[in-house]
Amino acid sequence: MKEKNSDDKQLIVKKIDNGIVIDHIASGSSFYVLKALNIDENFPHSVFVAMNVPSKKLGRKDVLKIRNLRKDDLNLDVLGLLISGSNLVCIENYIVEHKEKIKTPKKAYGIIKCPGLSCITNLRENVKTEFDIIESNGKKEDIKLRCVYCDKMFDIHENISLIV
Repeated sequence: MKEKNSDDKQLIVKKIDNGIVIDHIASGSSFYVLKALNIDENFPHSVFVAMNVPSKKLGRKDVLKIRNLRKDDLNLDVLGLLISGSNLVCIENYIVEHKEKIKTPKKAYGIIKCPGLSCITNLRENVKTEFDIIESNGKKEDIKLRCVYCDKMFDIHENISLIV
């Protein structure tokens, strides 16, 4: 990373040849995404993480650039729970091939474990988890999940380890 020139103070980040860019992530949420995607120091490709970047739209935002990751490699429902409203950009041969806004799913099936210890999904092997998605005050950053079996309600950001 380098500055364009001392007058502009604009950050220049190298383009990626193939991969994804996730932009307009709420500031501080990029690490939730990396965790959900199982990206750590052993990930074999380049990952650019920009946190707390100035944004006209959000005030502050995070940005991820992940080389050689494809849309097919992502679970958009999981991303929708974590960073709904962010932009997903798919790049092939340095060209933007696809853009979309990440949306909150209506329900979550089998992508998260229930934190309720006595929930049937934790007691029986063949019961797939199912959660209703609840947005408090209509704010996507206040998303809660409610298990349809045991009624346990929780915030996904406080239970990121439950993503399967």
